[in-house]
Amino acid sequence: MPATHDLIVVGLGAWGSAALYHAARAGLRVLGLDRFAPPHRISAHHGNGRVIRMASPEAPDYTPMMARAYALWHRLERESGQTLIVEPGGCYVGGRDSEIVAGSLASFAGTDLAHALLGAAEARRCFPWLTVGDDEAVLWEPGCGVIHPENAIRAHQAGAAKAGAEIRTGASLLRWNATPDRVTLETAAGTFEAGRAIFCLGAWAPEHLGIPGLPVTPERQVVAIHDARGLQGHRIFVAPCAEAECVYGLPEPGETYKVAIHHGGRSGPPDTLLDQPTAEDLALIDRYVRLRLPALACRRVEAFTCLYGDSPDRHFILDRHPDHANVVYGTGCSGRGFKFASVIGERLVKLARGEAAELDFFRRARFAA
Repeated sequence: MPATHDLIVVGLGAWGSAALYHAARAGLRVLGLDRFAPPHRISAHHGNGRVIRMASPEAPDYTPMMARAYALWHRLERESGQTLIVEPGGCYVGGRDSEIVAGSLASFAGTDLAHALLGAAEARRCFPWLTVGDDEAVLWEPGCGVIHPENAIRAHQAGAAKAGAEIRTGASLLRWNATPDRVTLETAAGTFEAGRAIFCLGAWAPEHLGIPGLPVTPERQVVAIHDARGLQGHRIFVAPCAEAECVYGLPEPGETYKVAIHHGGRSGPPDTLLDQPTAEDLALIDRYVRLRLPALACRRVEAFTCLYGDSPDRHFILDRHPDHANVVYGTGCSGRGFKFASVIGERLVKLARGEAAELDFFRRARFAA
């Protein structure tokens, strides 16, 4: 008997909902499964804002990939009738030779993307809300923006459903197995079969994929939302942080401003990292608010945690299962995967269909050594 679906997408967060959308638009009989009902606050896709930018200090491979992501996000905006992205612009602060500044500047090489490198004095004149040290510079990207993550996930799911996708929530994954022409998934909501499957399980990927040594480490991060009514002309910023990779902030709807530390969080089994922010967590964020955003005055209105799934080199892991050619997976978001969700969903579906997907840079084989 033929399988009920052409493709099943397991996990409907940022990447999974995008994959579901692209699969349905490609005309596949597709089913999406999730143990919760995304968007939710269990993983890393919740809240009112994520930074979206062309600057890619991590590697030059990301800048052209980001161009495709922007095009797909704007298409989703047109189809859904929603504004998902606003572009207040972003300031990348640091020494001229730092990864934040020099790496971001290098990613603009050979492009026509608007940007400007400002010395400390000029940056203070242009951005009086932001503290810039005498030995620092600011790389300004006017197209740097904020994408609404929960609305984006809803838009992808709605677009997928409109194109014929079926969605089942409350479907905790119990076990799965695959043969060359079929993938069978046993869940709390029943058993489902398809010819192919895509798993987008974030920090839970090692627990369910059965790939020995899959190098994904769950990491707990803390986010603080502040009353921003006293902060005039504020934009996005990214700056050095002694305790982690960086500290960043972005304006969000309702005259609020999000500040968080990027990396440096506590690691462990994912279900043990869903606790509430501690006084120590918030004191660290408050210190950087006072340092970089003195006008914000630490008027915090909300704080919560999110859960990264980190790869060792902080690059995504997008690949085919080593034992099952009809099983594809995406994990290792490493705290910066949301802005790429639109294009990653598209490429995971291409990989599952056996098409060219431009994912060689993200293969798991790079960790073999």
